[in-house]
Amino acid sequence: MKRFKRGLGYVLFGLSWLFWGLMFVVPFVVDASAATLATISTSLLITAEICFPLSILLLGRPFYDTFKARLKPIWQRIIGRNE
Repeated sequence: MKRFKRGLGYVLFGLSWLFWGLMFVVPFVVDASAATLATISTSLLITAEICFPLSILLLGRPFYDTFKARLKPIWQRIIGRNE
């Protein structure tokens, strides 16, 4: 069961990033009306936002702490703080 939870957590984590990326690609690839594109983009955003916290819950606190530690230097560089 633990192996299944970890695998599902990694899949959801990857899908959340995939859905975020697709959200920016869809308007240029899909030939549809603006309302349809807005619906698709919103659906992808909501799905990504649901997948990410679920993956964190399944993978646990150590994964979250590692992810946060790796993301912090990148974020500090983006906002212009050097610690």
